[in-house]
Amino acid sequence: MDRNHRDPPESQRIYRYWVEIRDLRDGSVRALPLHVLRLVHLGGRKGDPPKPDDHILRLEDDSTVIEANDLDELAAQLRRRYPDATHERRLHWERDHEGEERRAHALQSLIELLARAAVDDILNERADSATSHPA
Repeated sequence: MDRNHRDPPESQRIYRYWVEIRDLRDGSVRALPLHVLRLVHLGGRKGDPPKPDDHILRLEDDSTVIEANDLDELAAQLRRRYPDATHERRLHWERDHEGEERRAHALQSLIELLARAAVDDILNERADSATSHPA
């Protein structure tokens, strides 16, 4: 977030996602965390067009991890695991303000580190040139 504490643009907002599974037989409810993983393709052969990033949905269900390429595929896998006749499945999300603050703090710390490194480089270059070219 910026220094005026205004909301960040939509592209910088962070959300938490989970799937709620309700067992219709006994009314019990479980919340399964859902994560979106971004797979970044790092380079290829020279001259090859860059590959777009991939996204994978990963749902953690006890010791089982369910992965899907999109929500439709995830819904199909959950429907097989938790059939309509016995379970209700709902996707939930909420804004993660703490996550946004952590990201803003991390970016600010990175900027400070880069600025210090740049200043150190400039000072070292000046010191080197002063010792190699005395006045």
